[in-house]
Amino acid sequence: MTLPPRPMCRARLGEDLPPPGPDVGPTPPRRSGRRPASSPALQLPCDDAAIAALLSPRKLALDCGGASAGGVEATKLLKASFGSLSDNRAALDLTGPFKDAERAVLLDSETRHVLAAAVVHVRAGSVLEVPLFATAKKFRGQGFGSALYAALAGLGRRLGLQTLVVSATDESRAFWVRQGLHAKKFCGAAEKSAMSSLEQRGLVTSFENTTLMAAPIPQGLEPPPLALDQRDRDRLPGLKARAAASAHCYEDINDKGSFWVAADGSRQWRAPYPADEMLTGVDPNVKWVPYKELEAFFAGPTRGWGLRCTRDIKDTEFVVEIVGRCLSFEEYEQLEDKTYAVGFPENISEAKRAAGDRLQYIDPKTEGGLWRFINDSEEAPNLRLVYIPHFEKPSAKNPDGVLPKRAFLQAAHDIPAGVELTWDYGPAYPRPW
Repeated sequence: MTLPPRPMCRARLGEDLPPPGPDVGPTPPRRSGRRPASSPALQLPCDDAAIAALLSPRKLALDCGGASAGGVEATKLLKASFGSLSDNRAALDLTGPFKDAERAVLLDSETRHVLAAAVVHVRAGSVLEVPLFATAKKFRGQGFGSALYAALAGLGRRLGLQTLVVSATDESRAFWVRQGLHAKKFCGAAEKSAMSSLEQRGLVTSFENTTLMAAPIPQGLEPPPLALDQRDRDRLPGLKARAAASAHCYEDINDKGSFWVAADGSRQWRAPYPADEMLTGVDPNVKWVPYKELEAFFAGPTRGWGLRCTRDIKDTEFVVEIVGRCLSFEEYEQLEDKTYAVGFPENISEAKRAAGDRLQYIDPKTEGGLWRFINDSEEAPNLRLVYIPHFEKPSAKNPDGVLPKRAFLQAAHDIPAGVELTWDYGPAYPRPW
């Protein structure tokens, strides 16, 4: 959550700016089984002088062609990044629905190592489709995915195409948002129309568990924004819990949990929690990201401060608890500064009010944890909210229902070390952009 101000009056936990971070390779999708219509045979102009001039100063080269482009190394990269290709080699061999596609492979011009690879289709309607795109794991975070994207955009412009469409997995969506691509809901009118036309006519490769994203192909050819060397990036300053609290003038209470303020001004800590509020009592297999592995960092002048982890985070791992001062609705209304106070979703809040449950909001402004640095991402969040105990509406079997008392941020998918952590603040959060 960016500091300072977060204009989020009455923001709701879990109501459902592109985060910076290293290039993220996609997770294995499954083919939907739909076979798109054939497109004209593609001949990518990879020897284009402008693209060579773009890449050569960075000791990069582009290799385009059939299934042999990039050799065995490129095949292994695509196969490893898209596990379902083990059973369906059409995308690797460029056969079947991929018979008119080509590979585009980014190479180190000196060592000839494969840095990133893609499968590319030209589609009717002036569309350049990229159904497969992967960056070699050991080279992620160094801007090579961005470099390949810049080269593909240049090829599209050279061919006179107007729209670039990709199939993005959950892990890769943040990367594509950084490149300027968006899901249909967030696209401009021209891109929405192009995507709808392709879908209606079966002219787009479809994967399960992926999101189609698109952007207009830029008319200019911009240099790829290559990242710092990995070792230099690791030396960029970050603040651990105590240092972050001191620098941003709040008290870190992550190890204590949330609290109420009594009439005399003293704190009444909610911990130790009853058994039904303990994660270990809900799921014995719960895994936690060690708090010491989290650090606040400056994410740039637009986003302000953010949060990252110094180690890889696995899918479903619990990252951090939402802790702070507990507030009733009346106490919330009396706050002079509601910037940081967040509440439960409306359905849970209503059930709480009906049951006389005072806990409606949590305010981390003066007492909180590192979670207060986690920025908003409506389109590509990598964290999701989980409530404990799990909410149950009152019913004949359980007239009182089950009301959540705690909230946690959990990994929505695997997250590489160093990637900015984000969650969706919800529709109540004002987004003027």
